[in-house]
Amino acid sequence: MKWTFGKTAMWMMATIAVATMAYATAQDVQLPEGDGKKILQEACTACHGLDGVVKLHLDKDGWEGLVSSMVSNGAQVDQKDFPVLVTYLVKNFGPAGSAAAGQAPAGGSDAAAKNILETACTACHDLDLVQDQHLSKEDWQMLVNSMIAKGASVGDKDVPMLVDYLSKTYGPKK
Repeated sequence: MKWTFGKTAMWMMATIAVATMAYATAQDVQLPEGDGKKILQEACTACHGLDGVVKLHLDKDGWEGLVSSMVSNGAQVDQKDFPVLVTYLVKNFGPAGSAAAGQAPAGGSDAAAKNILETACTACHDLDLVQDQHLSKEDWQMLVNSMIAKGASVGDKDVPMLVDYLSKTYGPKK
């Protein structure tokens, strides 16, 4: 009886250890050192991984809006830690990181608008939601303004380009 229990216990421990290591490997995003790293690791990974976070490349307003949104959804970030986290995110994953990472450059191109769509919009929802809308240009403008008011990180200069792209790509069905 002891031997069966011992084998089962060892098997369970080995399984848990392997699962823990696999999970840790899947979550192993290399974060730069600095104030805010621990806050990011603790507050953000309670609900999701960091892969999407490190690819966003938002500006200060964008990170503030996103972190505020996450806090309103239950993320545990102390008031005193909020500016530390935002500063860390901007420094390490701000717009400058976007250009360095080979993201689409800012400008009037469809590629730049698509990049905004794939980063700012997918911070909160899937692209399926966007693709199913088929809105007019005026309706896309209202929707984009509404999303910005809710914290979407889209700069004022990028709004017309994004709205044009959305209406051209996901406009009313013909």
